Parts: sequence; C-alpha cells; structure tokens
Amino acid sequence: MRKTLVFTVLSIVLFGCVTENIVEVRPAAANVKLVKEDDKPFRCKVVGDIHGTSRSTDREKARKGAEADLKNHAASLKANYVMVEIDRAGLVGTSSYSDAFLSGKALRCEEEKEKDKDKG
Repeated sequence: MRKTLVFTVLSIVLFGCVTENIVEVRPAAANVKLVKEDDKPFRCKVVGDIHGTSRSTDREKARKGAEADLKNHAASLKANYVMVEIDRAGLVGTSSYSDAFLSGKALRCEEEKEKDKDKG
C-alpha cells in the first residue's frame, strides 16, 4: 500500500509538472503592441519590467501564449507598448513540450492623434 502511494505521488510530481499552459490574451490587453527597441515610439515612459511565459507541444502556440502573457502584464500596468528585450524558447527536458519566455519593458507611449496626422 505504501509503495503504491509513493509511486502515485512520484508520478504526479514528475509528470504533472510538464503540462500544456497556453496563456490567452485578455480583452484589456488586446491593443498592447509588442516592439523591438528600434521600432518603439519616441515619447514613452517605462512603467515596469515584465515577462511572459507559456508552454505547449506546439512551439508557435507557446510563443503566442508568452506574447499574450506579456501583453496581459503590460495592460495591468496601463501600458500600451512592450519593448521586447529577451526572446527565448526551448524544449522542456526530454519532453515534447516547448517553453517560451519573453521579457521586456512595459511602456506608456503617446500616440499620434488623427488630427496630428492630418497636419503633417
């Protein structure tokens, strides 16, 4: 009985840790834009350091999930841009799961108004 319990607990710990975890973007974060440093707008204020992670058997889904997680964190800081500084992905141990990790700065940027565009 005790061996069965130990085996069950050990199985849950070893195999339960590697599961799919794809983050979905929340409605408030849908308009947050991810950019590289060269593409960020000029008038921005850094409002925080953030990161996003996700895991899936599909590398692209893991990447999209990490982007969604990053956008969700940015939106919680009232940011409208994220300047991505670190972009990593890789397999989890010997499993078929891929982890994606993105890190960067949450930015609150002034955006051009329609009236300003017409003047230029």
